[in-house]
Amino acid sequence: MTKQALDILDDIAAELILVELSDTDALTELREQLEQLKAALPAKPPAGSKKAISQCLADLTRLIKGSAKHPEVTLDSLNARIENLAATFRGEDRSAPAPAEEATGGLVLPPWVDEELLREFVDSQKTVLDDLEADALALEGGGDLAAIRRRIHTLKGESGVLGLERLQELCHELEDYLVDDTPAEDATDAVLAVKDWTITALQAYGGLELPPPVPEELVARLAGRSAAPAPAEPAQPAAAVAEPEAAAPAPAAAPVPTERDADTIELLGEFLQEADDGLVEADRLLMNVEQGVEVSEAVNGLFRVFHTIKGVAGFLELDEVTALAHTTETMLNMVRQDQLELSGDALNLVFDATSLMRQLMNEVRAAVDASTTVPAVPQLGALLSKLEAVIDPSAAKVPAAVPRPAAPPTQPAPEIAEAPADVEPPAIEPPAIEPPAIEPPASPEAAAAPARAAAGAGQARAAGQAGSKIKGTIKVDLERVDQLVEMIGELVIVESMVVNTPEILGITSSRARNYLGQLSKITRNLQGLGTRMRMVPVRSLFQKMARMVRDLSRKSGKTVRLDQAGEWTEMDRSMVEQLADPLVHMIRNAVDHGIEDSEGRAAAGKPACGTITLSAYHEGGSVVIELSDDGKGLQREALLNKAKRQGLIGDDVALSDSEILDLIFHPGFSTAKKVTELSGRGVGMDVVRKNIEAMRGRVSITSTPGKGTAFKLMLPLTLAIIDGMLVACGQERYIIPTLTIIESVQPEPEMLVTFADELELINLRGEMLPLLRLGQLLAIEGAKTVPTEALVVVVEGQGRRMGLLVDDVVTQQQVVIKSMGTGLEQIEFVSGAAILSDGRVGLILNVDELGQLVDMTRVRRIASSNGGVRATR
Repeated sequence: MTKQALDILDDIAAELILVELSDTDALTELREQLEQLKAALPAKPPAGSKKAISQCLADLTRLIKGSAKHPEVTLDSLNARIENLAATFRGEDRSAPAPAEEATGGLVLPPWVDEELLREFVDSQKTVLDDLEADALALEGGGDLAAIRRRIHTLKGESGVLGLERLQELCHELEDYLVDDTPAEDATDAVLAVKDWTITALQAYGGLELPPPVPEELVARLAGRSAAPAPAEPAQPAAAVAEPEAAAPAPAAAPVPTERDADTIELLGEFLQEADDGLVEADRLLMNVEQGVEVSEAVNGLFRVFHTIKGVAGFLELDEVTALAHTTETMLNMVRQDQLELSGDALNLVFDATSLMRQLMNEVRAAVDASTTVPAVPQLGALLSKLEAVIDPSAAKVPAAVPRPAAPPTQPAPEIAEAPADVEPPAIEPPAIEPPAIEPPASPEAAAAPARAAAGAGQARAAGQAGSKIKGTIKVDLERVDQLVEMIGELVIVESMVVNTPEILGITSSRARNYLGQLSKITRNLQGLGTRMRMVPVRSLFQKMARMVRDLSRKSGKTVRLDQAGEWTEMDRSMVEQLADPLVHMIRNAVDHGIEDSEGRAAAGKPACGTITLSAYHEGGSVVIELSDDGKGLQREALLNKAKRQGLIGDDVALSDSEILDLIFHPGFSTAKKVTELSGRGVGMDVVRKNIEAMRGRVSITSTPGKGTAFKLMLPLTLAIIDGMLVACGQERYIIPTLTIIESVQPEPEMLVTFADELELINLRGEMLPLLRLGQLLAIEGAKTVPTEALVVVVEGQGRRMGLLVDDVVTQQQVVIKSMGTGLEQIEFVSGAAILSDGRVGLILNVDELGQLVDMTRVRRIASSNGGVRATR
């Protein structure tokens, strides 16, 4: 190498030590020096030097333009490249070759890992590293070394699943180093040094960049202890490095220890939550496969779900979960390699695998809650045998013959057991992501795997370039969120009381008025933010309903599909959970009663496949959930006849269409000709109305014979805050939920009638509605008694409309709901209370309970009578 090139390189190395990231001129000068270095290269430069210079130029260009996601990491990487380049120019033998990842010029994710999964991992490790540091600092005071090893083991396993080789290898070395006789001070230093490097590495991984090399002194420190193999390592079979054999029978019960420490329980809780989310996603992907939508992407997504579950379950020693996930993953891998088509029996087996996986998760959760061992699931063996028969029909018991080139040997090692140092390939050894040591030597699939991995990662980066920045999230206990929302509600109340104090209202200073207006604005924004903190999309609920429709379709022998819309609509988390039961009842009825069988649909000229549509959207300040089907609809005559036979209505009573349809909500009411496994016992629809009204919502039905039935659920956004109309009655103030209000009117004398001096009615555009006097019901002194001098608020409760006579309508406002407290829960006609802006308590009226006072049959009989009716004065 020429002396000129070496001199330029030395100058660059010296300036890099002092350069500031904010000094664009210095960075530009460095780039010019690199260009000079490139020009000074001899005709035959050292191998790799041109590429290394090009990579350095690319790093400097990103730093100058400010496009580097993590400038400090990029600068460290640039320093490392210059050092390697100088060693190459001088002919020095680098004892440790550069990591395989570095040959790519950037981070390349395995094909089963997407950027979103990587970002979730990076973000979740912030809290983990803080806890690791606290545990390390506690070691010298007698802390728990085993707890640190568990954290490192978990981090190693997760990084291995994601293909983060450098982090995985470093965790493995640290795990070997932390043996029981390691001095506490040495262990603390090693853990803190690894933690510091890991923070830098995670920043780089989050920006889809390579981390800087591990400091040589840290490598030497860990190597001094880990050079000797740990006692437990040689006992691990080689199969642990590859993957557990799919053909092995369902493992005998290897119970999770009865006594679990807090860290293990916390880890299991996180795993169960993540696994549940993954299985919800798996159901969605399976529905896409069945409908032929984005099949290849769906298969890759399914592979990722089971691969992730397998990896985490492996080092949590959940053997049954690991066996099921691995065998299903093996079959999906064959689909990815075009060796198997995901349809028919194979598709049904994956559906069955997700169902059984949920059962396994429930068993684990129950065992953790009860501090017992995890019981065996008897159905597991049969399902594994079916999966293995699909994987290799001729030799279901010898799964080793199944080619699995897409499963990299670097992944499973940390998932099942730690591999011996002489078996596991070091992370710094090329080639790139997938070392071929265990792959079939002449397999064209194996040869193409690294290229597919690089291409897939490149496409993923291109697709996610706009949103590549990691969104910071933290896990917060739900109880704390509830407390925060409650405190925000208190703040809203106090702010309203302060602003409406007479002394404050008398202030004439424009500056003070502006400050008060700003305070009100910030308080309202804070209230909205607090409400949104509890909001979650209904997507997961809808996805469970989609899976249920598929299962019910198979049980009933009908072909039914579920169309979804608005699944990203958000509502209060607690309400989403309460919605599950009503939707289950409605969907079961739709499949069993609403959708015709194939012969009936053919006779009606309908497609063979019935359709149930589930949608969600915002309407005003409410959330609307609609469930409709294209079945035969509700038969009004059948409803009327059944209601008369049960004595619910008299033979001479005429009901409106809406009242006839509302009959299905009566307990025990059913028009089914036979009781089936799905429905027909007359239970369910009354539960639907009860649950919806318990959430202060309303349900309505529309049905067209031969065309189908639609249910519309009107629900508030949250259960903590209510939109209400403040009404006055005497000296008292009451709140009527806005969702129950139809309109308010000033009655004219001719609109008011009474029957036998007992029942008052109001004629509203030809419709006779019962009139209830709020002052009389609640014994309020000073309430107006002449209807024409008061106001009538038309409300709807229990499916019945009525007029509520009040003195005046004051205003509409949002109020924070307060419970009535012990001993006051059963106050008649009241569902809660709220503190008003003047500091007084306003009671929230229970319109559904008021609706129970109304006998609509009697009202209709009176309305049709010509005698006994006189005007009310």
